[in-house]
Amino acid sequence: MCGIAGAFSTSQPMPELSRLVGTVVNSQLARGPDHQAVVELPQPTGQLVLGHNRLSIIDLSEHSNQPLWDHSGRYCIVFNGEIYNYLELRAELQAQGHRFQTQGDTEVILEAYKAWGPAAWERFIGMFAFALLDTQAGQLWLVRDRFGVKPLFYLMRDGVLAFASSSEALARHFGLSPNLEYVSRGLFYYVYEDDSDITPYEGLHALPAGHHACVRLNRPSLEPRPYYDLKSRVEQKIQALRGLQEKDLLEELEATLHSAVQLRLRSDVPLAISLSGGLDSSLVAALAAQQHERVVGFCYGHPQAPRSEGPLAQELAQKAGIDVHFVWPELSKERLVQAFEKTLAAQEAPFPTLSILAQNFVYQAARSEGYKVLLGGQGGDEGFMGYRKFFLFQLRYLLAQKQYLELAGFAVGLAQLLSAEMYKLGLFWQNRQRYLGGPAQGSLRLPSVRLALGTNHRQAPWLRQMLDVTRYSLPTLLRYEDRNSMGHSIESRLPFLDYRVLELGLALPVHLKLRHGYGKWALRQVARGKIPESIRTARYKRGFDVTQGWLAAGLGSHLQEQIQAAKPVLREVLDPSLNLAQTYSPAQMQRHPRRLAEAISLVWLARKLQ
Repeated sequence: MCGIAGAFSTSQPMPELSRLVGTVVNSQLARGPDHQAVVELPQPTGQLVLGHNRLSIIDLSEHSNQPLWDHSGRYCIVFNGEIYNYLELRAELQAQGHRFQTQGDTEVILEAYKAWGPAAWERFIGMFAFALLDTQAGQLWLVRDRFGVKPLFYLMRDGVLAFASSSEALARHFGLSPNLEYVSRGLFYYVYEDDSDITPYEGLHALPAGHHACVRLNRPSLEPRPYYDLKSRVEQKIQALRGLQEKDLLEELEATLHSAVQLRLRSDVPLAISLSGGLDSSLVAALAAQQHERVVGFCYGHPQAPRSEGPLAQELAQKAGIDVHFVWPELSKERLVQAFEKTLAAQEAPFPTLSILAQNFVYQAARSEGYKVLLGGQGGDEGFMGYRKFFLFQLRYLLAQKQYLELAGFAVGLAQLLSAEMYKLGLFWQNRQRYLGGPAQGSLRLPSVRLALGTNHRQAPWLRQMLDVTRYSLPTLLRYEDRNSMGHSIESRLPFLDYRVLELGLALPVHLKLRHGYGKWALRQVARGKIPESIRTARYKRGFDVTQGWLAAGLGSHLQEQIQAAKPVLREVLDPSLNLAQTYSPAQMQRHPRRLAEAISLVWLARKLQ
């Protein structure tokens, strides 16, 4: 897990490109504090500079420092991520006669490309963003993993192609303005990232997930092309599963999950689990405990705080034999403000809720205890219909298909679910417009954005589920995860985002995902006997339980003061008639989540519009 950077130009001098890449590498220090490098690589057609920040996880020796060359001296790479099945690929390549100089996974990418060309990417089980140089062909490949776990930004401006793992330094160097559409859609829909190339800055692009681009250095241009098609892969999986009994499907799911966790336990440094007290992370922890002699977890909560995740995490610890560190700090105004500012800087973009701060606290605690790798449960909801909206989507689908017998049984389960989460109905109602196609609304003057988060009721439910993976949910959550973890020099590993797990989850019949008022039914069956029943059979969803008291304790007044002080800078997005002190008072932000999201966005914008 690292940071990468690079710049190429047919016209700009090498020292200028080196300064740019050096600035980016310095800005990405948290992504790779173990080794940094900026290397000038003159090419026949222009000047190329590659930069790297290394977080040493596999093969801790200096031999795996980057940029890394193959033994022939033709190929060079800077790589961010992990190839979890590198040992299997290495053995296969060695059987074909390939030689290796290191024990790491980075060199496996180089040799895999030499063996299979761009088809190598689909052999990788992992998360990755890399730039691979072929000096003989005069080509530079930019590649991003299937689901966009690892970021990769790029732009072409002033005769320079530049790329990096982070957006901030590139935006600052090229004088880019904040992208107000990005802010607007995030405020109303909670969708910042998606399957397009949108980023927090105008003129800066994200290489879309599952895409690669081959830059020919004699005529540099960048045209991303997909190398992975989730829809066709799931369609093939659906055909392969057809006719299998439920028992067989559950056995395949358990075996696939077991493999996904097992591969992600490969590490030359200590690793731990990020625990939420929910089904997904608990199942990951339990599977890890079956394969690892000592599993340590980090949970935002406390065993004696009943409204936190602590009590459930404590139950899991006792059942699975996991040593849990509880993160439940006493927060003064000074510490809250410091935590907010660090989180905002790490995210490099606005965020809508304070749960992002709580996630940051978990990574901070893990790093302070010496851990560099954390496994987590991200992706389980998207892969196995864990969100409540899927019950309504399925209800509409059954009605449209006139499957009345199945509809009757499904409605009973839905009633049980609603009864368990009656206290959240008001929140669900407030968010209904996000799924009804209404335009983004609010107090700020931002571009009008309209996203279709709902579903075509005649469309197979898994197709809408797939959009949560590629567009409406997972990409934004992965941004929070990546920036918070890397902000503390921690690699986050997500077994549910193993493409084998995700493809299987989408391909499973709906009745193995939604049943008896439960989402993620199949996962609950796999978890039987492995985690406490209080977690396995819970119908309610619990995220980070962050007390809104943080606003009253001083964070609210900090946000309010920041907005007031930046009023002249923010005039482009503020309604002149708006009473800022009243609209963004701590009480208003505590009462109306939308006000809090706007306040965080305004604080971020104020620092980018100056």
